Amino acid sequence: MNTGSLNAADRISQLPDDIIYLILSFLSTPEVVRLSVLSREWRQACATFPLSEFYSPSFADYFDGGCFIFVIFVYKSLLRQCLQYRNIPKFQFSFTKELCRPYVYSEHLPLPWDLDRLITRSIELGTHNGVKELSIHFSIPGYYKLPEAMLSVKELVVCSLGGCIFNGAAINWPSLRELSLNNVQFSDQRFIDNLFLTCPLIEEFALVECSGLKYLQLSGLRKLKKVTVKSGYSHLEKIEIDVVSLHTFSYYEIRNLKTDIDLTSCKNLEVFKLNVHSITEELIQHVNSNFPALKVLVLHGYSLLLHRIKISIPLLEKLKIIVSHMSVEEAIINTPRLRSFKCVMHKIGQSFFSLNQTSLQEVTFELLAAFNYIKHGENFEVFRGYLKNFNQIKLVNLIICVHSSSVIHKIVRRPVSNSGLLDIIHVKLEVFTRERESHALINDLFRISRPRSLSLVSGCGKNDEFMTILCKKLLRMEKRKQDGAATYQNCWQHELEGVKIQICGRNGSYNKVLTCDVFFDSLQELEPKQKIRFLFEW
Repeated sequence: MNTGSLNAADRISQLPDDIIYLILSFLSTPEVVRLSVLSREWRQACATFPLSEFYSPSFADYFDGGCFIFVIFVYKSLLRQCLQYRNIPKFQFSFTKELCRPYVYSEHLPLPWDLDRLITRSIELGTHNGVKELSIHFSIPGYYKLPEAMLSVKELVVCSLGGCIFNGAAINWPSLRELSLNNVQFSDQRFIDNLFLTCPLIEEFALVECSGLKYLQLSGLRKLKKVTVKSGYSHLEKIEIDVVSLHTFSYYEIRNLKTDIDLTSCKNLEVFKLNVHSITEELIQHVNSNFPALKVLVLHGYSLLLHRIKISIPLLEKLKIIVSHMSVEEAIINTPRLRSFKCVMHKIGQSFFSLNQTSLQEVTFELLAAFNYIKHGENFEVFRGYLKNFNQIKLVNLIICVHSSSVIHKIVRRPVSNSGLLDIIHVKLEVFTRERESHALINDLFRISRPRSLSLVSGCGKNDEFMTILCKKLLRMEKRKQDGAATYQNCWQHELEGVKIQICGRNGSYNKVLTCDVFFDSLQELEPKQKIRFLFEW
């Protein structure tokens, strides 16, 4: 063994502690623990390095003894830092069921007394010296009560809690800016009712699948800008926010239980995201009349069954509508500053959105339907007529999720011409078909369009088999042209003049260009997730 190489490799150990700490700061806590076995110097450096992130699944390979060993390690690490008078500005503690063997915990079976006390003491140590960012999460909600000492941390700025219980004790976080509560169980309403007194500087607030609250009322929080609410199994009957400074509000409904939402005082609201079972006319009228400063509107629902909808918001720039079942006879969108519009539906309706196109730059239309549904007859004519509404728009993203043969992920289309074809320029495919369906898909795709390029990714779905079938078809066509037997069953074969294939290199550019026969011979050598692009000359 070369002694010189060992000495060179151990030069890092001779670096000053500040430099070593900087190196360790880029590693996870288990990786820091692993480095401690390299040498005495590294063991000393790791022992004095201020650990602050403790995520139990990442320790599963290091602590076969289960949860007690993990929590003891956390406790000793934090105790050592406190004895060294080190500040812990950021403390993360995640306790998941992976380390709970041989114990099984639930909200009806609390932690063993000694383990509960050890966790409490660890959290008290972690929040003792000037903590500013705090994250404490338990994978099984509703069985751990936060220690009272943690509820009064005056330096705390960012706080994220999960799986905990608030038993009504008052909190005092006067410097808090961001608060996220996930699967938290409340014993009463006092925590929310006193929020503006205990956290007057809060700017972002998230309440995700929490229980024990019947209503959410936020007022007096002059700096509040963003609120996110996701209902859980405990029904939240009412949300009332009286904050003029509110910028963003998001609400996600899990069950079909109506929540009364009152944001009438939030006149400066700019982003409104709503995920509910039914999008009603009353809801749309409420948005039109109460949020004059709105710039982003996202409506996500199971059904939109209305005679007429009209969205008229002067400053709206981005609109996204996602519905499984839509039935609307008339849909008018009168938003002079609208720049981006996206609509997701499961079938083509008889009437489409009428858009004010003065400022519209991008439209995304996602259709979850069989390819045959839009390929033939009246449905195809309706679909083509809908696309003609976007003639003046610079970019149209068309996403067709095909249940019967394939999934066309993204089609970027220029304005439709007067011919009978859709003027589709670029097609990206991910194929999930059998051999016979792939033959049909090729003919169907070229029957309705003459794309300049077709992109696929190797190893995804049935893409490799599809490329093989496509190459065989193209090579047969080329051979028939050379033999002078240029009679084709499909008209698109008459118009196709040439094909080249590009393979994307590791640098992200399509530099390598192949002929169809050379590419066909190299199909077996393609690496997974390699980007392939067919270039067509018509």
